Amino acid sequence: MKNKKLIFFLILLFPALFKIILEFTTINSRKLPHYGPKELAGKDTVFYKVTSDFKSLPSLSANTIELQNLKLDTVNFPLYAVCFIKHSYKKDDYRMAGLTEYAQYKKDKIKLIPFVIITPCDSVSDSTCLREMQQLSVGNKNIYNYYWNSSTFDSLNVTYFKEKPIYVDYSFFVLVDKNRNIRGYYDGRYVSEIKRLTEEYQHLRMKEEKQNVINLNKIETK
Repeated sequence: MKNKKLIFFLILLFPALFKIILEFTTINSRKLPHYGPKELAGKDTVFYKVTSDFKSLPSLSANTIELQNLKLDTVNFPLYAVCFIKHSYKKDDYRMAGLTEYAQYKKDKIKLIPFVIITPCDSVSDSTCLREMQQLSVGNKNIYNYYWNSSTFDSLNVTYFKEKPIYVDYSFFVLVDKNRNIRGYYDGRYVSEIKRLTEEYQHLRMKEEKQNVINLNKIETK
């Protein structure tokens, strides 16, 4: 009977203890920046948001059904990393060297992170597009490959790289949070950059979990 009371007491106490622990851990000791234009709405800062809906070419639908519309909703994709590979970079394997290293030898480190790679492609008969788009996805279900029409490809880059740091270029990964704010840029050529991406992804997820616990605790104490 005493054990049951103790267990019941711990269950009631857990949300509050968890909140206290989170307040004094590294979750709050580090703040990732917000990129892109910022606006003031009274005392609050409104951060730039990106679009998270991608559509592949209609002409490709017959051969690549699974690569059609990608809607990165906040339930299935609370955070994601996206990069854009322009035509002149498509044969430069080293542009994805960091992610390739993880995809081949450290799958467990990235298996929960959605990586979206978008490549320009204008024709379903372009076998080069089809082959290159599928290479990294083999054995890695969290790596998504999508096509985009070449004529409007730069519009995606401009949207995700608005007021970007000067060093950021095509093939950089962009980390997007649940509010669809840009939280980081990472050079896909380097293992160290993918490592930083995974750490900052986990950091943002922990912050989200913390907020969920706080919100749940508020509901329970009403």
